[in-house]
Amino acid sequence: MPVGWFLCPYQRRLAALHPTRYCAMDDFTSLIEADGGTWREAEVLGDRAMVKVRASAATLAIINGAAGFRKIPLAVLDDSLASLTAGQRTAIKNEILDAGYSLAELNAAHPDLSATTLRQILQFLTRRRLTPRYDQPTDTIVCDGPLQPCTSPDELDGAVT
Repeated sequence: MPVGWFLCPYQRRLAALHPTRYCAMDDFTSLIEADGGTWREAEVLGDRAMVKVRASAATLAIINGAAGFRKIPLAVLDDSLASLTAGQRTAIKNEILDAGYSLAELNAAHPDLSATTLRQILQFLTRRRLTPRYDQPTDTIVCDGPLQPCTSPDELDGAVT
């Protein structure tokens, strides 16, 4: 069964005391499970999740069409970004910058994305995340708390085979 790596948003969910958030991939859980598939997430910077999904090609295409979801066009961690077009590498770079990493950080770690593997770029994305909290005066969930560790891409890869 095919696999896909995605970057996707978190969504707001009403709860008993105050709103919480959940990985938007959960909206596709029943579809993924109907395929006999599964998924796992790692929260990353920018109120996003990096998600590995195992599901049918049709389901992966449906997920890829969802608003706010970006499928990374490689599936194997050791695949090189050199196999992607310049536009695809730029899209990955823009996702990293939109998440909150600086261009200087990215260039220091990976000055040439074409010389980088999927594993390396996902490891970069999982360097840090900020703890979310509910802000009652503005009725929003903000990610501005202490730095937290992220689940590694290798852990996700091993959990979704």
